[in-house]
Amino acid sequence: MGKPSQWLWGIQVAAFSMLVIWAAVDPSFEPLVHGNWFSSGWMSANPIRCVGIVLIAILAVGSLLGWMVQFFARSSSMIHRRSLAQLLAVATLAAFWCALAIHLDTIAWQGKRARFAWRVQELERIAAPLREQWPQRDGELPAIGPFMAYPFGRPTTLVLLQAPPVAKRSVYVSAIESQNGAIKLQLTGTDGGDWAEWHPRQSRPSSFVGGLSDPHELEDATSIGHGWYLVRYRS
Repeated sequence: MGKPSQWLWGIQVAAFSMLVIWAAVDPSFEPLVHGNWFSSGWMSANPIRCVGIVLIAILAVGSLLGWMVQFFARSSSMIHRRSLAQLLAVATLAAFWCALAIHLDTIAWQGKRARFAWRVQELERIAAPLREQWPQRDGELPAIGPFMAYPFGRPTTLVLLQAPPVAKRSVYVSAIESQNGAIKLQLTGTDGGDWAEWHPRQSRPSSFVGGLSDPHELEDATSIGHGWYLVRYRS
């Protein structure tokens, strides 16, 4: 493999790595993947991400085209000698990109898991008082502010009137459920959309029906330490 091929291979690796890192660290990446890419509204709201996508596409496609030009520019004897190596390289590259496309959601999910593992202390600040004494009526607590408790009489759901932050400007708690000793925090915000749940020993996240008679079907759950889980339910 000559120097030009090494450079082109390096560019492919760089583009691949940039996309993996982006998927893992950007809370908006997963909604972006499932949204409308490059609509006028999306581009005006996400100029930096738009530039990032264009840059990665230019690096990936440009280096692949460079490979093809380099391959077909050789003499027929060189093509015959190196065609198998080139074919294997392209097949390997295609396999990497296909695997990345298939597992982008998993990469984004594991990145979110890593972020929430650093937020357990903030989650504990909210959940600890509720583990000691679960409210029996509407009220207000220092960690969560004012709330309404449902259903009346034996509440299992707290609807928070002022969503307390877990991470500034990115994660808030909008509601809290109590189910068989578990404390379940419904997350909103840029890095929200899922649940953070504390479970006692021998308990694990599972599907449930909330205090407002809203069903939640378990899709995925992963431990973030100290009895806490990051949980996703099907919408």
